[in-house]
Amino acid sequence: MDFLKRLKDRRPEYDAQFSSLVKEFTIEQGGLMGRQSEEERWMQGKYFTFQYEMYMYAVLLGMRKNYRISIARGTNRAYFNEMRNWQPSDVVNYIIMGLLAKSDLDFNALEDMEEEEVEKELTKLRSLLEEYANGGFDLIRAKKEEEPAFFLNENCFLDLLD
Repeated sequence: MDFLKRLKDRRPEYDAQFSSLVKEFTIEQGGLMGRQSEEERWMQGKYFTFQYEMYMYAVLLGMRKNYRISIARGTNRAYFNEMRNWQPSDVVNYIIMGLLAKSDLDFNALEDMEEEEVEKELTKLRSLLEEYANGGFDLIRAKKEEEPAFFLNENCFLDLLD
């Protein structure tokens, strides 16, 4: 469906205050990208290879806990790649299904909408994605402040979903 392709062409944002948190849990990209062994990555103590993977996790965490934070106007924002570039694509599709389920989008009305209305719906879905991501990042931040040792456990991100 063209609607889903257009949604995947969006570059989601998040509140830049969480940038250091994202970098803390993801492997530094650059010169060694793709050349580090699994053991070398593990030794860095990082849980995510790419920053967008942590973003996907934050969205899922926010949806799981039904916790959203909108990005206020004037807030510094950070961006990710377009959703179509995220991997694995099955997880991206799962996130989109969750967003559609939590949105108020009228699928029957979508067929008859003018282009401007469709664009508004796409923008609303992207905003919903960003709100859940920011909620997830805030939950991670709060857990880190409350219990820093929690993130020394290799299953910490799985445990956080419970």
